[in-house]
Amino acid sequence: MAIDVNAAAKVTVLAPQDLNEEKILEIVQKKAGWIIERQKIIKNTDSDFAKEFVSGEAFSYLGREYRLKIIQSTSENGGKCELNNRRLLVEVNRDLDGEIRKIAVKEALLGWYLRQAEEKIRGRIHYYSGQLGRRPEFIEIKSQKKRWGSCSSAGVVRFNWKVIMTPLSVLDYVIVHELCHLIYPHHSSQFWQKVQSILPDYKRRRDLLKQYSSAMEAYGL
Repeated sequence: MAIDVNAAAKVTVLAPQDLNEEKILEIVQKKAGWIIERQKIIKNTDSDFAKEFVSGEAFSYLGREYRLKIIQSTSENGGKCELNNRRLLVEVNRDLDGEIRKIAVKEALLGWYLRQAEEKIRGRIHYYSGQLGRRPEFIEIKSQKKRWGSCSSAGVVRFNWKVIMTPLSVLDYVIVHELCHLIYPHHSSQFWQKVQSILPDYKRRRDLLKQYSSAMEAYGL
């Protein structure tokens, strides 16, 4: 059985199907102190390392949690990261230790997330641009602390790479939202009508996005 406290301080329990509810509750109650302490750290931390970047921690990708597994290597380069069999595998040099090791794992994860964001976001932009009949002049994917996306008057759309952590339905909402600003710069009724014409359930997606907003900085990436 596994207990995880994610970046939004939400508790998730993964248990075998043959483990009864009473036993699950008993185990969770025994871990209550640890759970509460982790929630306090996540809610109150200003540190870049809300995550410890060690094997067993969960990281979100397209709305699903994947466990981190660190593989020790003799390679001096290391820094490789890949998604394999429901795990995020990060290869680091076995001689690295302490904060240096933590930074190496963090950088490998960040590089992987950025590559996934580039590929997925650009692909979804291409898809929805076809439906809207408008394409951005330039696409930029970067780290932003407070915004998921933006659109300039010059037709430049920017996206926070962390949106790749949210479910695809939420990612699509952010993309459609910014692409619609290519047509309507402000949040007028016409703007929202255009969003709704592409995503009839945009309000549900928008509400779901708000749940992720509080977790934007909690991963320490």
